[in-house]
Amino acid sequence: MLGPTALPLALAGAMLAASAAAETPEPYVPGLGDFMTAYVQPHHVKLWLSGSARNWPLARYEADELSETFEDVVSYQGKWHDLPVASLVKDNIDPALAELGKAIDAKDEVAFRAAYLKLNGACNACHQAADHGFIVIQSPIANAYPDQNFLTPSR
Repeated sequence: MLGPTALPLALAGAMLAASAAAETPEPYVPGLGDFMTAYVQPHHVKLWLSGSARNWPLARYEADELSETFEDVVSYQGKWHDLPVASLVKDNIDPALAELGKAIDAKDEVAFRAAYLKLNGACNACHQAADHGFIVIQSPIANAYPDQNFLTPSR
């Protein structure tokens, strides 16, 4: 048999658990702008800096990170408002990243620079399609990461 305080304690616990469940926030899903500014842009910049320094292992890493980030963009923001982001990535970004990957694997600086310009163009085409043509991507003109050495480390 339960004591006189068991039922009130059980009810209070159930109410507390229900209250906590009701106050649990929704899981965070980055918006498209969050993805672009927090994830895409830094990898895009680091890709340029590492490729320009002919640090091919780092360029490969950044290209892979950029590709993975666009996979997340497609998963979480595949359709933004009425814009088919997933299709834009598949048709524009993926081919540009594939071309960049080939240049990186070949350790070809000239091909890398040309492919990077195509990636910039692909980004800008998506921005135009999203009615965000005021966001214009270019090759970096300064190192935004002065605390990172982009030269290939000697072993």
